[in-house]
Amino acid sequence: MGRSAEEGEKSIMKYRLIVKPEAEEDILLAAKWYEQHRSNLGIRFLDALDDKLSQLISNPLLFQVRYKNTRFAFLKRFPFAVHDVVEGEIVFVIAVLSTHRNPKIWKS
Repeated sequence: MGRSAEEGEKSIMKYRLIVKPEAEEDILLAAKWYEQHRSNLGIRFLDALDDKLSQLISNPLLFQVRYKNTRFAFLKRFPFAVHDVVEGEIVFVIAVLSTHRNPKIWKS
């Protein structure tokens, strides 16, 4: 028959999210830039980012590995990608960069 509720709960793994200071700076700069160009656009950028971070917490392995062990998760409606590394049950957001920029910037 079906699985018990307890078995179902065990199979759902919730990851912990840590946003590195460099990524926080990327986020702040992008939100400010969008807000300067159109009212509430910075807020919409942050909302899109929050949606993507929620997806990362739920299923970070869903996103493609692009460089070594770094995954990219692309935002909807904004040309940005969240660059993250999964280590055990922790997702480290190491950068949030425009897709028009060189993704190797965060390595320097």
